[in-house]
Amino acid sequence: MKNNVNVIDWSRQTIVLTGAAGGLGEALAEALSQRGARVVLVGRSAEKLDALATRLQQTSFVADVTQADDRQRLLQFLQRQESSLTGLINNAAVTHEGLFNEATETDIERVISTNLTAPVALSRQLLPLLKVQQGWVLNVGSVFGAIGFPGQVLYCASKFGLRGFTQALQRELKAHDACIMYAAPRAIKTSLNQGLLSQLNQRLKTPQDPPQQVALQLIKQIQRQKQIQTLGWPERLFVRLNGLWSELVSRSLRKTRDTLYQLIEENHHEKN
Repeated sequence: MKNNVNVIDWSRQTIVLTGAAGGLGEALAEALSQRGARVVLVGRSAEKLDALATRLQQTSFVADVTQADDRQRLLQFLQRQESSLTGLINNAAVTHEGLFNEATETDIERVISTNLTAPVALSRQLLPLLKVQQGWVLNVGSVFGAIGFPGQVLYCASKFGLRGFTQALQRELKAHDACIMYAAPRAIKTSLNQGLLSQLNQRLKTPQDPPQQVALQLIKQIQRQKQIQTLGWPERLFVRLNGLWSELVSRSLRKTRDTLYQLIEENHHEKN
């Protein structure tokens, strides 16, 4: 089933999409709906979800996927549906901008629980449903899941973990089980990349992809059942280099580190 084009009949797909009210989540919901898939839109904002569900004629389910009770409610909801679950997109994510030594215990818990613990736990709960349909899971990671990046320590930690979880699960499941995939976009023009990170990207002239463009690439990955995909150039090169010559990448990121500290100092002066 893997790496074959046109293996997905979207009209027969019932997909759970977490983080559906965010920039990439909304773009994915739109792209999947246009192809005839049924999408269960999951997120914490009832107002945004209901508006999106109404516009796309889909189903919304308000839940905080970091909470075990909410994940259990989602599982029970899916078990009651007439259409069997065929796909899961773990897209919900948060970040912490700034230096690691400025992060609080709450920041650590929020990032790790949202970006790593929740998708791992949700995958475990929904895999039995997906196995029946020989379904699939797409974990939306980041190039920061393969490249340690200054100013994004917690986010990198969570996405490194998600990439490792995906790879290990791919190697553990049998061929007739669900197909497990991992996507690693580069910077996306969404609310997640505002503030200090947006300033850093602008100062370094780092490209940021529109969420609609990223969504189309993820749709193609699901269509082909491609196990891993890294989006963007030279980001794909940096991922390869970091795996082979991490010191070379470390040296190339020193400008990023210095620019980060400069921006933090500038912002501090502006506030005072």
